[in-house]
Amino acid sequence: MNYHKPVLLEETIQSLNIEQGKKYIDATLGQAGHAIEILKRGGLVLGIDVDESSLKSTQERIEKANLQKGFTCVKGNFKNIEKIASENKFNQVSGILFDLGYSSFELEEGNLGLSFLKDEPLDMRLDKTLGVTAADLVNTLPEEQLEKIIRNYSDEKLARRIAKAIIEFRSVKRIQTTKDLADLIKSGTPSNYENGRINPATRTFQALRIAVNDELENLRIALPRAAQLLLPRGVMVIISFHSLEDKLVKDFGHNAQPKLMPLFKKPLVPSEQETSENIRSRSAKLRAFIKQDAKQ
Repeated sequence: MNYHKPVLLEETIQSLNIEQGKKYIDATLGQAGHAIEILKRGGLVLGIDVDESSLKSTQERIEKANLQKGFTCVKGNFKNIEKIASENKFNQVSGILFDLGYSSFELEEGNLGLSFLKDEPLDMRLDKTLGVTAADLVNTLPEEQLEKIIRNYSDEKLARRIAKAIIEFRSVKRIQTTKDLADLIKSGTPSNYENGRINPATRTFQALRIAVNDELENLRIALPRAAQLLLPRGVMVIISFHSLEDKLVKDFGHNAQPKLMPLFKKPLVPSEQETSENIRSRSAKLRAFIKQDAKQ
């Protein structure tokens, strides 16, 4: 099995400053690319993920690497990080990681309908207990609401045009698959969309993923709760992949209580070599914050 290549791995591990026997939380476990490196350095890891099928694959990978001794994983949403940490005796930790990207497993093998690169049912739920799928949204929401979701969650300039194309398509046939949606978006946008730099469906798929999984609100809830778990001098690393996430993270860092200080003046971004080897890393930004001692 080809495992997801973790983004900004070296920068993440250096920022967390792993120490043997100390506790760390990977709030977005995925395929454990970052967690494995923490475990190799002697850290104890609590991994959290909402995707049950991804967790199963990850547990097998950890066991194969013979690293299960210091590893605990839990199915859950990171917005409940305080509760999950308390239940697993990770109340005070030296580091916390949020990698907000999707793993290769989720995009390519999870049958979640997250990507237009494969023809799958238009679901997009990372957590199958959620009630509303992307198909539900595009087939039932009024045009104005669809336009608002697409514009607000992706900065798509052609949001109105795409929403109109969705309404016209579904008046004839229900939108059921990722191919249905990607094809109708392509037919409803200019042939020179973004001068060919990205697929016309890219931003609309991003917006629907955010809406279905309530990603921004979950992150907004999770970050201050995570900060409460950090020991003094503990570090929180957040890797974001679009401007809405990055702005939320940046604003959190400015206003966090207890006080957090940024480790870097500007976010770290992948090197040219990393982006050439892993095209999905190209939009990644890493921000890291260190918790101040009470006396500071």
